[in-house]
Formats: sequence, structure tokens, C-alpha cells
Amino acid sequence: MRTGTQQSGRRLRQGFTLAELLVATTLLSIVMSSVYFLFNTSLKTWRTVESGFDAHLEARAFMSIFSHEYGNLVERANHLFEGKDDTITMFVIAQPENLAAGQSRRLMRVEYSYNRGKNEVIREEAFVEAGLPPRPSEAHEIKQERMKLSKKHRTVLVNNATAFNIRYVWVPLRENWDPKTPPDPVPPIYMDVHKQRWGFPQAVEITLEVTNPKDPSDKYSVTSTFPMRASTTRLLPAFLDLLFGSKS
Repeated sequence: MRTGTQQSGRRLRQGFTLAELLVATTLLSIVMSSVYFLFNTSLKTWRTVESGFDAHLEARAFMSIFSHEYGNLVERANHLFEGKDDTITMFVIAQPENLAAGQSRRLMRVEYSYNRGKNEVIREEAFVEAGLPPRPSEAHEIKQERMKLSKKHRTVLVNNATAFNIRYVWVPLRENWDPKTPPDPVPPIYMDVHKQRWGFPQAVEITLEVTNPKDPSDKYSVTSTFPMRASTTRLLPAFLDLLFGSKS
């Protein structure tokens, strides 16, 4: 008669089965892959902290700040909205970045601009202390002197910006459209300038490229389109031609 001790010793001498080895190998591979991923992530984080530069973080932070203020445009100041391919000026109701001047939301003129010489994207805010100039007739100029600005504050939002471009997006109103049929898509018109009196466009597109100064091959480029949340008027192509014909 075999004892329990003899049977246990025989199983030990037989070793592991093939299925058990495959399971153990698979589990070991999963564990080693997880360890490598964690180590690689930690190494990248350490390198980023040591270099003090994160292109992705800088670009996304700028887009987040701009999106927040762009979503708080003042509709009654749509005739003052203006810009070029490297500058945009708008009037918003938002919290000032200069906390020493106050923390409550208020009417401000905010300008974003690009300094190509220093590769910087700059934000400048100013409090609007007096009423905004009304929209005049076509024969008269906007009375900028009526606008009193104070507590100007300038901030460099992005360093090492090797490219920065703004385009203003207009979507023409389709001519001779039958409301009983689905409209065909209308190709948008992209402008590199936006003048006062034009009102709000349908969207603004911004492209930003940030480059690591220590490693020129380390670049991050992002293009975002910001639809206009405030009221905007779509115009027929003929009216847009007249409007854009006055840009020069």
C-alpha cells in the first residue's frame, strides 16, 4: 500500500506540465511589460522635469487659455474685433490674469500677439473703464478715444514658439437654396486679416508649433479651430466679396 508521502514525492519528481509553464510565462511577460512601461514613463517624466521643457504642455495650455476667453466675447463689441495672421484683439468678460488688480470677472480688452524675433506668444490685457465706442456709420471712423483703458498687464504665454498663425474662417450663405432639400456643404473662406466693423467670423483657426531649444527635432505642432459662440451673421458670397475688398 502506498502512503500519502510517497504519492506526493512522485508528483514532485514529475515537474510542471506544459500548460502550467505557458501560463507562468505569459504572466511573467505581462508583469515585465508593465514594469518596462512604468520605468519608461518615469524616465520621460524625469527628463522633462530636468530639462524644464514640455512642448505639449505649453501648446495645450495656450489653447486652453485662448478657448476660455474666446468663449466669453462681448457681443456688443463685435465691431471692435480685429486681427492679423499673428495678432488678434477682442473684448471679453473674464477674470484678469493680473490678480493684484482684482479677481472678479470684468470687461477687458485682450490681445494675443506673436513676437517672431523672440519666439514668444504674448497676451496683454487691459481693463475697460469707460463705455465702448458704438458702431458708427460707414462714413465715420470708430472713436477709439472714447475707450479708456487701465491696469495693462503683459504676460508671455509660450516660449520657444517657432510658428504661430491665425486665420479667420467665414462660411458663405448658400445662394438659391431650396429649404426642402438638404444643403450641399459650403467650403469655408480663410482670411489672414480681420478688420473692425466686419463683425464676428464663424470661427478662428490657430496653429502653434513649439520647439525644444535644446533639441530642435523635439517639436510639437497643434492646429485648433474655435467656432464662434457669440452671434455671427453668415453673408452671401457677393457681400463677402464687397467686405473683403475693403481690407486693403
